[in-house]
Amino acid sequence: MKKTIALILSLLPLLVWAQDYDFAKNIGDNTLYFSILTTGGKNGPTVEVSFPNTEENPWKGYSKPRGQLTIPDVVTPDRSKAKNADPEDDDTTIYKVVSIRYNAFQGCDRITKLILPSTIKRIEEFAFDGCKRIEYIVCEAQEPPRLDESSFDKVDINIPLRVPTGTYEKYKDAIGWRVFTEIIEY
Repeated sequence: MKKTIALILSLLPLLVWAQDYDFAKNIGDNTLYFSILTTGGKNGPTVEVSFPNTEENPWKGYSKPRGQLTIPDVVTPDRSKAKNADPEDDDTTIYKVVSIRYNAFQGCDRITKLILPSTIKRIEEFAFDGCKRIEYIVCEAQEPPRLDESSFDKVDINIPLRVPTGTYEKYKDAIGWRVFTEIIEY
């Protein structure tokens, strides 16, 4: 009995570590994975876009996003695809999408268009690392989301970056965004 308990306790950190998302949602032709950040407070319920597997192999065994990748402003959980679902939760909570986790789309080289929502505040390290086929990015946020220098590693910096009217100067001066050579207001 003591050996069984010791074994379970030793494996517990691995089980928690492997749970990198709370629920999945079909958005267009792609399935996106979300981790709950907050359930209330001044910003209300919030989530970050995550990945389905582990940080070392974010998409191993899963279909990588392709074509147009649209990150929604808000999302409601699809509990049928929930990994860490609370059976007492329902599908009615509306979460604001505020960040994209590190490595979230690392190696997803079949993404061709990227649409980022107005609610996005942060895009972490290597989030789009290796997304070499992106033809353009639309970022709907009035304030440039905080980026790490590596957020768009191996993404062509000469592609159009479309930003809301009146925000050109903000994006042109923002860390990570200022590397894009063609910033266009829409």
